[in-house]
Amino acid sequence: MRLLLALTLICVSAYVQCADNKMILKTNFNNLEVGTAEYPDGPTGTTVLYFPRGAIGAIDIRGGAAAVREGSSVQSENTWGWVDAVVLSGGSTMGLEAADGVASEIVKLRGGKIKFDTVPAVPAAIVYDFSGRDNSIYPDKALGAQAFKARKKNEVPYGQVGGGSFVTVGKWLEGVKSERSGQGAAYYEKDGVKILVVTVLNAVGNILDEKNNIIKGSLNEETGERVSITERIRNDAKSLPKKGNTTITAVITNVNLDRLDLKRMGIMSHTSMASVISPFHTPWDGDVLFTLSTREVSQPKGVSAANLGVIASDLLRTAVWRAVGHIK
Repeated sequence: MRLLLALTLICVSAYVQCADNKMILKTNFNNLEVGTAEYPDGPTGTTVLYFPRGAIGAIDIRGGAAAVREGSSVQSENTWGWVDAVVLSGGSTMGLEAADGVASEIVKLRGGKIKFDTVPAVPAAIVYDFSGRDNSIYPDKALGAQAFKARKKNEVPYGQVGGGSFVTVGKWLEGVKSERSGQGAAYYEKDGVKILVVTVLNAVGNILDEKNNIIKGSLNEETGERVSITERIRNDAKSLPKKGNTTITAVITNVNLDRLDLKRMGIMSHTSMASVISPFHTPWDGDVLFTLSTREVSQPKGVSAANLGVIASDLLRTAVWRAVGHIK
């Protein structure tokens, strides 16, 4: 029988280090619970962001090979936009099944009855995490339900966990090795404004630090050096990347924004990730970003969606670095 592994949080300090070498980011969102679960024999996993009182959302799709569930419901030009949970999952298109498990558990919480206004809205996005493993295990309905049951308030796991259980970066070039990545997260809170970002990093590109040095991806195992994709392509424009790449992200704020503002905040945030992922948004990536508002506080005077986008952009750089272990 396939092993279900829900994350057990046994933190050894007030910081974020846990006994299983996974990390926990402490947050302070009243209307958000996060759960992860894995199939270690994949390995693969899924991450659930659940909003007990619901949220509104928008979506920004930049990759050329995206796969999503309920993406149209959070398109800013459409009228609905309601979200009960977001799922970030491994398993490629089959991993979208994990969202079915989440939806089923939400129905159970609501007494097992379904009316039009109580149908669970569970948008999802996936990464292809089959490279480097010789099996067809993917996050299914059972794993989605397990992740939902494992959800906790104010604790966000990051590292090689959930949807980031078996992801890699730096997959464009021949003759060099891609490197393991993971799930990253970062959090901001000041003057009542809160922003959380969560990203599952499976990019074709390399990961850069604040000085544009390559810190993960395209490793030359003979020299121990990492190879610039840009420089290699400048010298040989005929190279083609490996398939199966994607970065999927959620940006969550407690500020009550309309959906056009959420969309713009998402566009700004998504664009900023190119400063630390190079290249990004290629035809071989499936990059998707959800922007969500828990609507817990009114928009403070002078705090625009653009200002929130600037903060989220900075957080996403931190989250990417956490996903590859560059910072804690």
